[in-house]
Amino acid sequence: PGTEITPLLTPDPTRPDVCIESTLPEETNPCRSASLMAAAEQYCAALNSTSSGYAACFDDVDPAGFYEDCLFDHCSGASVACDVLKEYERACIDAGEIDIVSVVDACGVCNGDGSSCQPTCVGSGDPHYRSFDGVAFNWQGQCEYVLASDCRSGSRVDGATANAFEVQVRNSRRRPLPGRQVTATVAVAVRLPMDTTSGDALGMGVSTARSILQLYRTPSQNTLGGAPLSPMLPYFDLFGNEITQSGRQFRVRVGSVGATVLWSSSSTVRVTLDGSSPLLNNTCGLCADANTVSADDAALSQMHNHWIAN
Repeated sequence: PGTEITPLLTPDPTRPDVCIESTLPEETNPCRSASLMAAAEQYCAALNSTSSGYAACFDDVDPAGFYEDCLFDHCSGASVACDVLKEYERACIDAGEIDIVSVVDACGVCNGDGSSCQPTCVGSGDPHYRSFDGVAFNWQGQCEYVLASDCRSGSRVDGATANAFEVQVRNSRRRPLPGRQVTATVAVAVRLPMDTTSGDALGMGVSTARSILQLYRTPSQNTLGGAPLSPMLPYFDLFGNEITQSGRQFRVRVGSVGATVLWSSSSTVRVTLDGSSPLLNNTCGLCADANTVSADDAALSQMHNHWIAN
């Protein structure tokens, strides 16, 4: 469909030659312990309490289904449980109920304090996505996808580029377990923008053509420019790229475009743009366009086939 996208991740010989664009059965309820359920019930209480700020809407929009979805996402460890609360608020407004008290701050964060207003795209869980402009959706295809890319005029040529910032994700089916027939993000690749006129882009004998960071669930497998990443950490270069590790979490700062990528070494990846980033209104991929308009994100982000790297 349209231009081809060149994969950034090294091929996995254990994966089929042709990726599978299909949806697997939904995961069973993950609230398997009393502690998980208690935490989820506390987080989602606004949807289940007659004294909450949502109570005025209960007669107009039944919260039961939203409450179950919120519990499910929270027990899964997915940050998108907040999106269920946002969906309920939108449903109430659509129903004409204006007397609800929102639990979402000005930055779109549930129970937040308004201090985190930076466009952030998240892929997590099995897998849930939230675009830069706050639109939530689920997709369980078993392929490699462009999550976010620099799509300014001239940055992408025939679906690929030698130098532009790009984040790709690899989604694979989880190891079969009872009731868990889902996919998850298992690897992330980041193309670090470099000065293409420099013969030594990384300052360490690695050419611009190999300025690819690959991050896996097993940190010892991580590479930069094809070389093991661990001996290079913490990594800094002359082009504003930084890579640091805290526990199992990896932080990639791409200063030239005002972007930060976080990888949990599990199944969660976040891409955050600075308020002054040149990528605002200039991104493409599953994260959509970061133009502060959520209405166009569903069409852009859910062009799954278009964002396949093959």
